[in-house]
Amino acid sequence: MGGAKLDWERLKVFQTVADTGSINAAARALSRSYTKVSSDLDELERALGHQLFERSHRGLELTAVGEDILRSARSMADSVQAIVERASEKISDRLVICTREGIATYWLARRLPELLSLQPDARVFLKVLPTTPNLADGDGDIAIQFEKPAAANLVSRQLGWLHYILYAAPSYLAQYGEPNAMSDLQAHQCLRLSGAEYQPESWRQAAAAWGAILPDTVGTDAGTVLMEACASGAGIAALPSYVSQFDDRLTPLTHIKPLATLRFWLTYTERVRSMEASQPVLHWIRSCFDPVRHPCFREVYVPPQRRMPAGVAANDTVPATPERAPFLTADGRPLLPGPQTTSAEG
Repeated sequence: MGGAKLDWERLKVFQTVADTGSINAAARALSRSYTKVSSDLDELERALGHQLFERSHRGLELTAVGEDILRSARSMADSVQAIVERASEKISDRLVICTREGIATYWLARRLPELLSLQPDARVFLKVLPTTPNLADGDGDIAIQFEKPAAANLVSRQLGWLHYILYAAPSYLAQYGEPNAMSDLQAHQCLRLSGAEYQPESWRQAAAAWGAILPDTVGTDAGTVLMEACASGAGIAALPSYVSQFDDRLTPLTHIKPLATLRFWLTYTERVRSMEASQPVLHWIRSCFDPVRHPCFREVYVPPQRRMPAGVAANDTVPATPERAPFLTADGRPLLPGPQTTSAEG
């Protein structure tokens, strides 16, 4: 068969006929007519100079040459598929990072300059999902999630802990006073985040009983809405303690213990593990939640420092503050400068 020009499409037709066992079945699988499949098979046998199938009462059976050609055709198909996958991985080097709204908006987005400084040509897509992503089904490449991954084909490690504590705006506290215990919240305006609750066992241990009797003043299914409502002075809300690291509009009510403490994980696919472009991105994500750098993600709760926001002086309902707002301890005492000062870590 020297000099014969092989048509790859006809080789695929041959492989489909061999796999299905008949021309009729191959025609259905390929969405082609019986005549077209039969003609392609004849043309391939003519080009090769060999008969590929024996026709018998049992249907089509591969000849010895046909079996040899089939092995080669399958090997070629695997090679082509590998080339396509490598090429598409090279082209599709954008990494899709899935997480919930709060972390995407208030934590990762604010730290993107760190990633771009580390990897100027990084290509990422922050995908906000209200539920746990299914990376195996293509929801994304990397996930920061609150449910422990169970799929065997995913790589995962625990990133840290979130401590949910109570927050209120200084304007709200000036008008309604500050609760000293959870039971005091019955006389306050409470803001709630509704929707599917992750790690319900953690919430049940501390907050379920209170949730049944506390006021439900304003509800929302968006974490960003909850944050802004709380910051505007609409009421008291449970928010993760990392809020204190970026938003001085809110005062943490640190004398009331956390309502719940939740774990969260970094998860990614095997494909991501082997991608060179993914390593700086994974390093960046880990650094964003480094418990040494950010004590709010430690397993042991570190109360955030209380401080008076710079904008409070503009609010007529709150007494004017000094030019520089002092840091306060959990019980409201000012932290004095000098070597004798001690404060909560972080």
